[in-house]
Amino acid sequence: MTSIIIDRALRASCQTFLHGHGPITPRVWMERMLAMPEVELAGDEYNAGPGIDLLQGQVAELLGKPSALFFHKAVVGQQAVLFAHRERTGRRLVAVHPRSHIAVDESDAVERLSDLRLVRIGPDDAPFTLADLQGVKEPLAAVVVELPLRNAGFRAPSWDELVAISAWCREQGIALHLDGARLWETQPFYGRSLAEIAALADSVYVSLYKGLGAPGGALIAGEAAFLDTLKPWRSRMGGNLYTAFPYVLGGLYGLRHFLPRMGDYHAHAVALAEALSTCDAPWAADRVMCNSFRLVWPVAASSLAAALERMAREEGIWCFGRVIPLPVRGHCCTEMVVGDATMAHDPAALADRFARLLTVARG
Repeated sequence: MTSIIIDRALRASCQTFLHGHGPITPRVWMERMLAMPEVELAGDEYNAGPGIDLLQGQVAELLGKPSALFFHKAVVGQQAVLFAHRERTGRRLVAVHPRSHIAVDESDAVERLSDLRLVRIGPDDAPFTLADLQGVKEPLAAVVVELPLRNAGFRAPSWDELVAISAWCREQGIALHLDGARLWETQPFYGRSLAEIAALADSVYVSLYKGLGAPGGALIAGEAAFLDTLKPWRSRMGGNLYTAFPYVLGGLYGLRHFLPRMGDYHAHAVALAEALSTCDAPWAADRVMCNSFRLVWPVAASSLAAALERMAREEGIWCFGRVIPLPVRGHCCTEMVVGDATMAHDPAALADRFARLLTVARG
């Protein structure tokens, strides 16, 4: 079902934000960059320069990997990983979850741009398990685990399951890649260091623009020799930007400012889900496994969208940017992302706000 996008023009007129880090305008980005000591570094050109070196080094150290490689876009980075494994192994099959970003949100890029084929395993509403993976009988070039699965409600496998998948891949000689689009945000749920999580995989993708709030950008971390095989693919897919300094400086800012707060964001998300369970309000669809979770509203999507637009127009309050219809009649969902803006609001007060929003949506 098609999501309903809330009128984005209303966002600029709002003064209060309940979702994520709030609006990060070009002026905000530029002010942050100008205040950073790294703004005095020599500029980067074609993915080379002191700023990119610094960013790659910091990410590699955080993830406990020998090296990290910058990409302007995760779609390019992760395709490069899969294409490299195709060349290395001669195999064409990659195991992914059917609701993973690679399988759903990239216009079939992997399969349209190469002879790779995706083997979709596991149920739509939960991460795949070792048993699901063992059911694949064809030889695999790689296995991809998305942490967490956004399209399944930001759900992640248990630590024991993740360890078991990692061990099986190594026993079989199959590369394991972590699609860590929200790895920074999921680390508090596991209660283990980023390096401990990353150690389970041969390569890891991390994002700069989600929880870290940069204008864009991504990195792949892993063995230096493997990352060298990705560089030609980065070039082939248009990834040699003349300069990427906004992404680089934004990423360095995010590592410094937002990354240390991920534990607080997760705790706030858990507290909000608990507060919502005590009143007539939308409810958290699943256990909160990162700073984000899916809220289920017992009302039609069009009614909730109208109520959200009214809240923005009349009260200057912005929360959700889209409403997702659900197969259950008269129900829809939104994605709640906790960031700096959310932290300014007490969970009980937010729960009360959402309860009143539900009342308005019900008419």
